[in-house]
Amino acid sequence: MAFGYSFVNLSEAEKLQRRELLDLYAATAQWSILIVFAVFQLSFLLSWLLEPRAEERPKSPFGKPPKLKGPGWIAKAQHLPRSLSWWAGAPLAEGWGTRAEWIAGLAWTAWLLFLSVHQTGNDYLHLTKRFGIVGASQLPLHYLLAIRSKYSPPQLLTRLSHEQIKTAHQILGRIITFLFILHACFYLNFFILSGFLQKRIKDPDVIFGIVSIIMFITMNTTALNIIRKWSYRMFYTTHIVFASLLIIPLYFHVHHIRKYVLEVCVIIISNQALRNYSLRTYSGTISMVPGTNLVQVKVPLVSSNKEMKWKPGQHVYLSRPTGASTSFGVCEMLVLWNQTNPFTIASLAEQDKHLLLVVRTLTGNTKQLAKLARSLPSQDGVEVPSIPVALEGPYGSTSRLPDLTKFDRVLLVAGGVGATFIIPIYRSLVEHDGPSFRNSQLRFVWAVRKLAETQWAFPASRGDEDAESEAEGVQTDNEVEVSVTQPFGSDLQGENADDGMELAEAEHLIPFEEEMEKPRKGVVLRAGRPDVHAIVDEVFTTSAGSVAVITCGPRGMTEKLRESVGTWVKQGREVYWHNETFGW
Repeated sequence: MAFGYSFVNLSEAEKLQRRELLDLYAATAQWSILIVFAVFQLSFLLSWLLEPRAEERPKSPFGKPPKLKGPGWIAKAQHLPRSLSWWAGAPLAEGWGTRAEWIAGLAWTAWLLFLSVHQTGNDYLHLTKRFGIVGASQLPLHYLLAIRSKYSPPQLLTRLSHEQIKTAHQILGRIITFLFILHACFYLNFFILSGFLQKRIKDPDVIFGIVSIIMFITMNTTALNIIRKWSYRMFYTTHIVFASLLIIPLYFHVHHIRKYVLEVCVIIISNQALRNYSLRTYSGTISMVPGTNLVQVKVPLVSSNKEMKWKPGQHVYLSRPTGASTSFGVCEMLVLWNQTNPFTIASLAEQDKHLLLVVRTLTGNTKQLAKLARSLPSQDGVEVPSIPVALEGPYGSTSRLPDLTKFDRVLLVAGGVGATFIIPIYRSLVEHDGPSFRNSQLRFVWAVRKLAETQWAFPASRGDEDAESEAEGVQTDNEVEVSVTQPFGSDLQGENADDGMELAEAEHLIPFEEEMEKPRKGVVLRAGRPDVHAIVDEVFTTSAGSVAVITCGPRGMTEKLRESVGTWVKQGREVYWHNETFGW
């Protein structure tokens, strides 16, 4: 056999020793993740120790940067991890993930391969079994990383959100599949060379193993970016169904991995319970934003609702509304539960007294939302009927964002409906109870294709209705820079346009655009794409202190923004960077 391995005959005592080693290395593989969590805790401690200590607290949230106590080596010690973090966060190549993801993935793969090979001697079957049981030992962690709830142990221990941890879930899934493929291939080779293939291929344990590996490969294939973009619903449905059914063939494959399968069952039940706890049925309205292919869902709240305490920039999973005026039954809820899409809450619940979701019409659920919105009465003077809306959440990384009022400058950049994430954060800064932000301290740039797409955030003034119409919009003395990239013509003719666009809505676009051209408080209009490099340079050159950059939008825009910010990171500037992306 290759690499010094051969088929060996073992005594009962030697087989027992092999089983003990298999269980030992599987347990080591499973619990070694605690070392990773310990590293996170150590990094938090070091960050706290190296945190700047101000001699006195500035009078305003954007005052001059405080003087630090201590020698200059502290500043150097702070710059090194920031630079390494920025370098690691850069993409390895377009569509290939970041350097940090590759480094972490390869390191964990190498560790698991070491545990799969160490102390296997020349026993071919020992090596073959080790691949399988080490891979199985990672299943509980893999399922644990998929939990959305803020009560998820990995989220609590790493202080990362589900959106950040899901990458580790994807990487670990590929590693487990790789180990299982090695396990299957090595066993297949053993059956062929030993002449057992025709007999063993009919045995239940082998059949269950083959079914398991096929399901793993299918889940990994449908999770590829190209498949998710082609059909998100195929990816989501396959993942949910197979992830639940996979435990059956795994449990009956071999009894040695059943304890890991049972752990997975506990995690699945816990996840479902947490999702049930986060799922609520509301009474809301759904309508089209005039002159656009945007759909808005509005859910009124009362002061007693716990949703009043939700943080800016969080998101919920919206189940596809049916339009029925009655509440959902048990069967309907089970179906709609898995027909969901994530959407950011574009309002400040406590101030606005409602939840607002703004959705661009693409395909799948969003297209169905647009179809439902157009089927409901929405003409002027006709009240839009309320329908049951199921929301699961809230989720999101903003619960772990730092206090932005402690930074000397804050730059917010949004593209299109990415403003649904940025607008609430912007409003929370300019409407907070402390000292107000000035334009020199806070800059918000929003690029849209059509000016009409901003009306959900900045309602147009209409004579005597100014006060009422502006009450639901952004109210601040700060100026939002809105760059309109397509100032003329309809934006509903692109490849993502809904073919069901009514003629009346299309005809309403031009007069509406003319109405939107009227000056509005707090908005500065510019034609064309924003000059990202110039904007970043202005923000960093006008302040020598710390800068927070928060963005959400198209990948091309955010990559250009990161490249510009990276120039200042290399110069030693203290920068907090957050790019909100959705990759479900």
